[in-house]
Amino acid sequence: MPLRPLPPREASETAVAKASGEPATESGSPDGNARTWAGPLRGLTVHPGGEPAVTHDPRDASVRALVGPLRSLSLQPEGDAAPVGGDHLDAVHAPTARVIHQLRQARHKLQRAASPDLRLTPAIRALWRTEKRLDRPLRVAVCGEINSGKSSLANLLAGIESLPTAILSNTRIPTLLYYAAEPEIWTVQRNGKRARLRSDRGLPRGDQIFRIEVGLPSQRLQSVEIVDLPGLVDPRSGLPEIDLIAHHVDAAIWCTMSTQAWKESERTAWSMLPPRLGDRGILVATHRDLLHNARDQEKLLGRLYQEVGTSFAGIVLVSTAEALAVMGKDRSGPAGGEWLASGAAALESVLGGLLMRLREQRAAAALRMTSRVAHRALVRIDQQMQTEHGA
Repeated sequence: MPLRPLPPREASETAVAKASGEPATESGSPDGNARTWAGPLRGLTVHPGGEPAVTHDPRDASVRALVGPLRSLSLQPEGDAAPVGGDHLDAVHAPTARVIHQLRQARHKLQRAASPDLRLTPAIRALWRTEKRLDRPLRVAVCGEINSGKSSLANLLAGIESLPTAILSNTRIPTLLYYAAEPEIWTVQRNGKRARLRSDRGLPRGDQIFRIEVGLPSQRLQSVEIVDLPGLVDPRSGLPEIDLIAHHVDAAIWCTMSTQAWKESERTAWSMLPPRLGDRGILVATHRDLLHNARDQEKLLGRLYQEVGTSFAGIVLVSTAEALAVMGKDRSGPAGGEWLASGAAALESVLGGLLMRLREQRAAAALRMTSRVAHRALVRIDQQMQTEHGA
């Protein structure tokens, strides 16, 4: 099944996920207060102490007092220690959480201050959708040919030992792993209809299912979701496409067997995606344990670096079987050495660094969008105030 490309970077920065329950504006204080709360939104920035992307000259001291503190908002405030390695996979991205909090506060104040005459509902909804998009966990797709170790790697990334039997028997259907307080399984049909999968009911016909969604109580899934895609065959076979756009994929991992790594068919499949995916892709050579010794592993790693060039952000050799065997054990003892030897720690480090970069890019894009939304809101408020003063 060939892959369909991800959306262009420009589209990904401005596209906002559609969701139900959008907030509506509330009638409240005079229009001047609405302007007071819209102003600070334009001052949000991702550079400590830097100037906002769009400047605004407040007309009164109270607005300036609100804008000032927000101009120094940053994704990594001074004094905050950035997590390293695998911590990126498990922890909530604190800078993004602060941005969400600031956006939510500003939106609530704007809702209370705006009068119906200002018609700021689109701006308020845009801010709400931006919050929702920032709050969504990043989503990593696990791709590769059949029997390349994708599902085992997906389990490792999700922090689970295995999936329910109903899922294991349907590996030709894309499977989303996400956080849930209690285990649950849902099917999503192509028309968007979702149905909870019960133990006494079988799956609907395979061609009707767009995706299986599995909720699991794994802490890691609170910050990163995993999409286990069906095993790909020769991209020239004409099989149905896997739509990465529809699955809202932020990054991708390509699994290749260590004993026959990076075949021509794999290069062809990966080349069908935009070159920029190389900035968000990781090549993982699975079944590392099948290589005879460390010298063979070094030779393979050297060959892959030479052949793939800049097609991936990182390359890692992993033995998922060895990693899963010690995943739940205390790594301060012998299990720690086995975890390192399996390559799992290296994978966490590379993927963690990639996800940190993507979170910062996403937050920066959200702040740029917020600045534009606030600019339009301020123009509308000024026009309304001028109309009232001239009346």
